[in-house]
Amino acid sequence: LGSMADAELESYHVDAVTGGTDAVVTVEVTMARNDRSVTVARSEADITRASVKAMVDALDRLLAADQRPLAPADD
Repeated sequence: LGSMADAELESYHVDAVTGGTDAVVTVEVTMARNDRSVTVARSEADITRASVKAMVDALDRLLAADQRPLAPADD
């Protein structure tokens, strides 16, 4: 994604919502970029999938916060 998407993982936490081998987990990540930070939680049966979804969503929110609205087009 290059330097535009440079962000830091500040915290990563996993909780098992249910028990057993098919447990549902909740992953909570806090990511920071420049002076902003966001916390996102995702629940899935697969810890890897939950982790990736949480991190991608957090990065998306950080990048969206930096987007400036476009000026109205001249007609």
